[in-house]
Amino acid sequence: MDRWPERDYNGPVRKRIRIISNPASGRGRSGRRAREVMLRLVERGCAVEVVETRAPGDARRIAFEARSVDALVAVGGDGTINEVANGFSSPAAPPVGIIPCGTANVLAKEIRLPRRPADLADVIASGREITWDLGVVHPGDRRFLLFASAGFDAQVVHDFHRRRDGRIRMSDYVMWGVRTFLTWAVPRIRVEIDGNRVAEDAAWVIVSNVRSYGGPIVFTPEARYDDGRFEVMIQRRRHKVDTMHLFGSSMLSWALGLEARPADVTYHQARRVRLASSDGRPVALQVDGDPGGFLPAELEMAPGGIRILGP
Repeated sequence: MDRWPERDYNGPVRKRIRIISNPASGRGRSGRRAREVMLRLVERGCAVEVVETRAPGDARRIAFEARSVDALVAVGGDGTINEVANGFSSPAAPPVGIIPCGTANVLAKEIRLPRRPADLADVIASGREITWDLGVVHPGDRRFLLFASAGFDAQVVHDFHRRRDGRIRMSDYVMWGVRTFLTWAVPRIRVEIDGNRVAEDAAWVIVSNVRSYGGPIVFTPEARYDDGRFEVMIQRRRHKVDTMHLFGSSMLSWALGLEARPADVTYHQARRVRLASSDGRPVALQVDGDPGGFLPAELEMAPGGIRILGP
């Protein structure tokens, strides 16, 4: 991990801020963005330290050690923010600011974060704290802010991350989506919601805390990050064409401003979700866009588990 020297304002310190920067995010732009926001925070009376990550897990360790700062700021994408959330060791952890510089930036778009460095500095220095629900995956107690899923997208994430060799572009996901689709075998997923069995052989399940899935795609339109519940999308038909239809319906909804839900898709509100393979075959799980192991898994809601600095 590389550290830049702390920059102090020549006067009373308003806030002490630690910035975690992932150099791999944004095709190398994250370091420049971190410096731009840092300088503007110093102008606003903040003492700022920037720490650059060098390997997976660094952001988690830095967050774990952050006990004497007023805010912890993640520069990167949703994966970096997820690492920070998993590094916190107590409810008294500092609020998290975000300088979006990743591939999808789902969380930043969900709360409508500004893009200009000066505006981001204003949010970090004096923005409001948003109480954000966390999902927790058992076993392992891995936390997530956005969504977890089993089905087509999870298999794409696993296939892609096994072969990735550096920075990610959105086109990489599209390419790997096509590759996976050609060889993917539709799984059979058993779904239990708050103790009730609701599906025995679902094809795709998304357990979400946010509306947006990425870009213009919305799979869980009623999901909210502060209502103490997940929205669960279950696709039941088991043909690949139905998966294509689900993506097409979402794009059509975005393009026309209409709500188009395929007949084989159901939606549920939940605080606890259990997922398992119903035929014994391995079924991949993805968590906030990264591989999350394989089923079985239990996903539990932890209301108000983290504070996010928003506009």
